[in-house]
Amino acid sequence: MKNLKKHIYSCLIFLISLSFSSQKAEASGSQKKVKYNYLLHLPEDYGKDPNKKWPVIFYLHGRHASGKHLESLECYGLPYYLLKGKKIDFIVVSPQCPWNKNWSSEDWFNPVYDEVAGKLQVDDSRIYLMGMSMGGFGTWALANRMPDRFAAISPMCGGADVKWADNLSKTPTWVFHGTADNEIPISRSEVMVKALEKLKAEVKYTRLKNQGHDISKQFNNNDLYSWLLEHSIKKELFWHETLPFMKSVVAKRVEVTPPFRSQPRLAMLP
Repeated sequence: MKNLKKHIYSCLIFLISLSFSSQKAEASGSQKKVKYNYLLHLPEDYGKDPNKKWPVIFYLHGRHASGKHLESLECYGLPYYLLKGKKIDFIVVSPQCPWNKNWSSEDWFNPVYDEVAGKLQVDDSRIYLMGMSMGGFGTWALANRMPDRFAAISPMCGGADVKWADNLSKTPTWVFHGTADNEIPISRSEVMVKALEKLKAEVKYTRLKNQGHDISKQFNNNDLYSWLLEHSIKKELFWHETLPFMKSVVAKRVEVTPPFRSQPRLAMLP
């Protein structure tokens, strides 16, 4: 009997390990793993409650902020507003994409997330993704590659392959695009919105009349952050799932209290 119990226990450990390995492989595919440098924003009250876990936003910049100088991320977008005193109750991770690459070139997400989650009080069920221009394309692409990872996403003035709609339909999405965008046609967003609507996905679409490519003011939109916090993901225990014990994650709405207002601070992990 003891040997049987030991054998069952060993099998369970093996299956758990197999599940985690499969999840990791599915998320990263055959991409090269690399850790990009990033800016980190912590809410002022971070750490006051040792048991509190915080939602996390991954912000993806556009092409012009690529390179090796992190300060260029603060010229526009979410890092700019945080620098100017924008108050949101999220940990914000703003990685920097190298020149001659895009957000789909390498598996940068897993190494960066692993480092952040290993050192900070992260709520793994409330990980969000947003970006503009190249970052908008990257938001679509990463959510397609990792359809069970993000509680909600917000791609701005980007585009995607309509064939990704099935994967993307699993993640609540709020799309923004300007009608006067001369760099990325608004049709790139609209075709994705229509494909998701056809699949009965949860998708919002804000068509910004007479606005061009630079719609970075939307990162100062408090309604966007309130909407993100309405979403979380539910993770099923592996023994509740069918073989091969792959992680099952479903986005759901959650009740939230009005966010408190705190002074943001930027930090770098040691």
